[in-house]
Amino acid sequence: MKNPELIDIHGVKENITSLFNANNCNIFLFQDTVEDSNSGEELTANINKLKLFSKFALDRETEQYARLVTTDCFGNVHYLIASK
Repeated sequence: MKNPELIDIHGVKENITSLFNANNCNIFLFQDTVEDSNSGEELTANINKLKLFSKFALDRETEQYARLVTTDCFGNVHYLIASK
């Protein structure tokens, strides 16, 4: 998988680093995790192994992309989309 994007429920792009929990994760580890995943289920499992603020669930998978969803502590919905 490649080109991860984090967007809110309105389609506004967000900074992926806002998911990171202090020094427990970095953008290179996150990018490697995305690139090493071959399916939406694998991406979900691998992303949830990282120490992020939120846990993700697989929302939709097509031949072109996988979309994961999470809800933050304030009830805001965020989507992580990665191309295949």
